[in-house]
Amino acid sequence: MMTEAVATAAETDVVAAHGDAWSRKSTRLRDVPLEISARIGRTRLPIRAVLELGVGQVIELDRQVGAPIDIIANNDVIIARGEVVEVDDEYGVRITEVVHGALD
Repeated sequence: MMTEAVATAAETDVVAAHGDAWSRKSTRLRDVPLEISARIGRTRLPIRAVLELGVGQVIELDRQVGAPIDIIANNDVIIARGEVVEVDDEYGVRITEVVHGALD
């Protein structure tokens, strides 16, 4: 019975040591810069159509008006969704949902 208590205490120490190491690493990771972008939609066009684009032309996207936009880290991972807002004559994004598991 005492052996189990010692093993449990040892396991607790190992977990605490790993937790401390992760805490130190995650503190360093918090300062790593990420490129964040907001994607309002996508489309595929042949090169011919891109070369023919002109001022005032409309490109149809795969999203409906009012649909949430994707907030993407490093052009790869969708981390959240949001809506476009205007802030002092500039555009911004209000986050409405954090994608589950994206930041784990």
